[in-house]
Amino acid sequence: MSRSDTERDIIETLGQIPDFFKPMPDDTLAREWAEWKSFQLADSALTTREKHLIGLGVAAATHCQYCTYFHRKAAQMMGASDAQLEEAARFAGDTAKYSAYLHGLQIPLDDFKKQADEMGAYLAGKAAEAQSKAA
Repeated sequence: MSRSDTERDIIETLGQIPDFFKPMPDDTLAREWAEWKSFQLADSALTTREKHLIGLGVAAATHCQYCTYFHRKAAQMMGASDAQLEEAARFAGDTAKYSAYLHGLQIPLDDFKKQADEMGAYLAGKAAEAQSKAA
């Protein structure tokens, strides 16, 4: 795809060419746009709303003002509620907090994985038990 074809597709999709795409070399722009368009703007294994909620959490945790703004607005456009936006940001903060805590304590990774697997199996058993009681 030529640069003019790529730029025409960007304009048809977004109504403009964002500044962050403009300085990209032709071959880079064609690749980046195709990936960005299909991954950022389309459902896949995750819905676009779910992707942008994840993006919001990551952007907030990494303190990226650009991505925080973009993913928050995109998630809202995809129907995310204020409660979902708050929860995505809070979950990112909680994850970052426990990551720092576990690293600071130097909890052995193998022990952590073993306990996480055990907790997962326990919770799955509890869920199956509750489901059989409800049936």
